[in-house]
Amino acid sequence: MDSIENIKKVFIVTGTSTGLGLSFVKKILDNDFRVAAFTRSKEAVENQIKEYYSNNVKGIDFENSLLAIQVDITNQQSVENGVKETLKVFGRVDVVINNAGYSQWGNGEEVSEKDHRDIFNINYFSVLNVLKSTLPILRKQRNGLILNVSSLVGHVPYQGLSSYVASKYALTGLTLSIANEVEPLGIKVICLSPGVFNTDIGNKKQFKALENPIEDYYQTVSLQQTFDSFDKYASLAKGSSDKFGDVILKINQLYEQGEKLPSNFFIGSDSVEHAQKHLTSLLDELNQWKELSISTDN
Repeated sequence: MDSIENIKKVFIVTGTSTGLGLSFVKKILDNDFRVAAFTRSKEAVENQIKEYYSNNVKGIDFENSLLAIQVDITNQQSVENGVKETLKVFGRVDVVINNAGYSQWGNGEEVSEKDHRDIFNINYFSVLNVLKSTLPILRKQRNGLILNVSSLVGHVPYQGLSSYVASKYALTGLTLSIANEVEPLGIKVICLSPGVFNTDIGNKKQFKALENPIEDYYQTVSLQQTFDSFDKYASLAKGSSDKFGDVILKINQLYEQGEKLPSNFFIGSDSVEHAQKHLTSLLDELNQWKELSISTDN
């Protein structure tokens, strides 16, 4: 590749077949960067991007800037192969966006052990796989930006989605911890904590079904009413996936400019509002019970 192409940043994005991930890929290409789209369906990504640029009024050279790679993010070797292919084609990695994830209905007791483990495998361990495959590259170059898409519920618990909430809390904790570990090496890691956006994950059909509901949990509100309530909430979501992409590119720009960035961004007005209420409540509770809490000191 010539020197001009080599100055174009390369993004790796996971979970790019639909929703936020696909929007991120489009936004990255629109801004003349290159992107390796890790996906379960290479053809789906390529076809949707071709359709998006069917008129190509923007004059984007998407064919030389998009690399869709079929990757099983739950498999470390598959991720390693995807990263190697990215380096082979583009020669570098600059920004990593861990976006892939899914949701699971159900209170903690209701969700099977297998379903608890399955959601952690995608929402937590797959991110770890990507980190283990890309951090050696970023450490060597002493530069790089990693954005892990967690959730508002990675800070604020939400009943009826216990396994999903737990997986996002784990991802938030992993992200904030690794951020401190690699910052001295010139790598910035940021947790992105969105509220509800108008994407596929905001549709109850994209949630894994609850196989064995426990009647006791639905004495006042039925499971169907819970679904309907969430559907209504999601349908009123203010979050724009296109504008979320703008935020990601703004964060990248600020990182390039050497700005000191926070370890976590709450994304969307609903995320900010609910986080403020929750954090204020935690502080009030801490102060209320402070004397008992510190009574364990010698």
